[in-house]
Amino acid sequence: MSLQLTDTKKKSLAALVKTHHEQHLGRFPFAKYPIEPLEVWRQQFADPANIEADTLRAALSWSCGKWQQQSIPYPYKKLHLTVVSHWKNFVEQYKPESPSVISYWTDLLGKGEDTFNTIAFLTYLLCSDQVELTDSRRIKGMNDLLIEAELSDECVEPEDVAESVEQYTDFYRQILPKTQSIFGDQASLKLGRFLFAYGYRDVLSKVAESSPNQPEPIITALDWETASSKRFNLNLITERANADRLFACLLLVLEKQPETSEQLTIQDIMNLVPLGSGGICNPSSYNYAFIAMLGKQKGRDYFLFDDPATAEAFTQQANQSTRDMNFHKKNLDIVVKISPKYRND
Repeated sequence: MSLQLTDTKKKSLAALVKTHHEQHLGRFPFAKYPIEPLEVWRQQFADPANIEADTLRAALSWSCGKWQQQSIPYPYKKLHLTVVSHWKNFVEQYKPESPSVISYWTDLLGKGEDTFNTIAFLTYLLCSDQVELTDSRRIKGMNDLLIEAELSDECVEPEDVAESVEQYTDFYRQILPKTQSIFGDQASLKLGRFLFAYGYRDVLSKVAESSPNQPEPIITALDWETASSKRFNLNLITERANADRLFACLLLVLEKQPETSEQLTIQDIMNLVPLGSGGICNPSSYNYAFIAMLGKQKGRDYFLFDDPATAEAFTQQANQSTRDMNFHKKNLDIVVKISPKYRND
């Protein structure tokens, strides 16, 4: 049954979003769920017959927060293998209608939270004009807001995928206009992120207690062909590995924040180009790239250190296979300066 909210109820729910969003939205795991690949997949899945197995696996890994990673939890990995192996058969009977998509995969995959998340995500990729991006955490976030607004009769359980996805989509689309004043032109993105973080707040709050919140990346994607800067010469970055991508992102961030000093601590740099910058969302890849960026591996000369031995220490870490992947985190107070070579003035 479709959800119908009165204007008064919509305003009440939006008021709760306004009350809670600052506390919870900053805990959203940005690097686990970057928006850029999601936009690309939405376009590709418009023609499901041409979706390759690698693309399907990559997209499904995003849905469980393991984008660019190999350590996918076994229950999800098993579901993903089933989806890949049955994709051709699915395409042969495919209809671009969300109930049809949900019915096919529910009959095949069964029930459970992991299954719900997998089916709901596939349905979104295939029918994003009909449904919103939905998962168990967003459903819980919606339910918790409804309970807080004394609208518990409108809550759903993610047992019935079709009903839950429909209810969430109705909820999201009805309160979205009421959150424009809170989130501005990013309301569509931030409302979904907030509902995820609010529904997952018990876990995310514990993560926040044990480690500082990661800031949202400023430069989330980098195209070497179109990237440009007035303050810095990006053309002098000759390598194209993740370390070089990270340095280019740093220069582009400094371009956007001219008041920022070019004499920075390593902690400053981590804040300016956190995990997720330049599309580097795998923590291991990011840590290695960060260490290599600060060293002299492959002739890199991006930074000046007060003590040249420090630069050599980073170079040695980058060059050895048994490197300490937290080496940069152990040297957060070290001050570096961007090499004048890369300045345009």
